[in-house]
Amino acid sequence: MSDVAVSVGSHLVWIVQLLMIAERTLSGLFRPEKIEEMEGELAKVIEDFDRAVNVETLRIAKETSKQMLSSNRR
Repeated sequence: MSDVAVSVGSHLVWIVQLLMIAERTLSGLFRPEKIEEMEGELAKVIEDFDRAVNVETLRIAKETSKQMLSSNRR
C-alpha cells in the first residue's frame, strides 16, 4: 500500500479514536449507537480506499511490466 493510503488510513483511525474519547468525556452528547454507526461507515470507506489503492497499484505494475518487456525486445 502506498504511503498516502497509510497516511489517510491512520488519520481516519485517529478521528474515530478522538470521537470515542469525546463520547466518553462528554457522556451523553454523543450517542454510543451513533458512534458505532460512524465506525461502520468509516470502516467501509477505508476498505473502499484500500481497494482503490490496490487497483491502482496493479495498473501501475502492469504498465511497468509492459514497458520492461518492450525495452527488453530491442
